[in-house]
Amino acid sequence: MQLFHYHWWTDRPEEMERFYRQSGFRTTLRVGRYNGEMHTFNPPLNWEDFRDKDIRFRIIEMVKGQTNLTFGHGKKDMFDHIGFLVTDTEYSGIIERAGKLQWKVDEGERRTFISTPWKFRIELQKRREVVSEEKHPSIQAMEIHMNFREDPALVSRLLGFELTEQTNGKVTMGNEECTLIFCSSEKKETRLHSVTFLADHNFTMADTVHTKLIGRTQ
Repeated sequence: MQLFHYHWWTDRPEEMERFYRQSGFRTTLRVGRYNGEMHTFNPPLNWEDFRDKDIRFRIIEMVKGQTNLTFGHGKKDMFDHIGFLVTDTEYSGIIERAGKLQWKVDEGERRTFISTPWKFRIELQKRREVVSEEKHPSIQAMEIHMNFREDPALVSRLLGFELTEQTNGKVTMGNEECTLIFCSSEKKETRLHSVTFLADHNFTMADTVHTKLIGRTQ
């Protein structure tokens, strides 16, 4: 099971795309509503080509190495979901456990979403081709801040992860491929606080929606 993806809503999609492009990501998809219908505005089109149009982007996809990032127009910055590449066996087990937890499952032909009690979703992706064979950067860990109104250990039960730390304010879990860290927050909004990558050089920076990005060579 590989953690490869995250999604935000933001009122600054152009700034978000610019930041990640300057960080080496390439834009692979832009889908937006224009004149009441959905259209694509993919590269080689750039923002100057459609700046005079009133477009509300549903999704902009950017890729670098084994990391896939998507974001779309929102009224404010809002974290939406993370995504895992899974095998058929892993998929079946997670769907079964989601049923036992009574979490909503939205199965689709291309991807499946599971809604959690913390207002973020978990995407399951079985199509191997969505993740490049290029190694760097790949996501090693994510730290998510949220209100512990429900026990975050339920996520480990859903994903079949091992719990490695559990206190009142922090719950850490993972497998051989990745780690999830949940930290208690008094705020109502759930936020993706940081993403740690296996990268070809060390770095620390923050993106447009204030997610901390950390690159480590090992």
